[in-house]
Amino acid sequence: RLRGCFTLSCGFKMDTTPESYLDLFPLEAIVYLTPDSENVLQDIDPSKVYVLGGLVDESIHKQLTLRRAREQRLQTARLPIREYMVRAPNSRNYHSETLAINQVFDVLCTFYETRSWPAALRAGVSSGKGYVLPDTADQ
Repeated sequence: RLRGCFTLSCGFKMDTTPESYLDLFPLEAIVYLTPDSENVLQDIDPSKVYVLGGLVDESIHKQLTLRRAREQRLQTARLPIREYMVRAPNSRNYHSETLAINQVFDVLCTFYETRSWPAALRAGVSSGKGYVLPDTADQ
């Protein structure tokens, strides 16, 4: 539980507080970002509060963030990875849409600045996730 204010890479300020986002914002303003959502994030709405979850091991906690959001009756969305990227062939046949918090933040920041999902996904989705933009699929 930290308290403080930080300036983030794309010029946003982040406040940390021990209070829950459920106590700080109206439920209808909160969008919980989870890779398991059926809803694709099309745009960033400045009137919304986006919750970035944080899990270390996606295989053990599959759909945990989606269940948590549903229990809290929150809107959910996922990044449009499937819509803009393709599965890259790799030796392990590994493909994951689960990103670290800093990767999700990089995607959101870049999208906010460029209004381009391909540019945003290029900035935040590492090739180790098994997804690439179609123009780099053969490289």
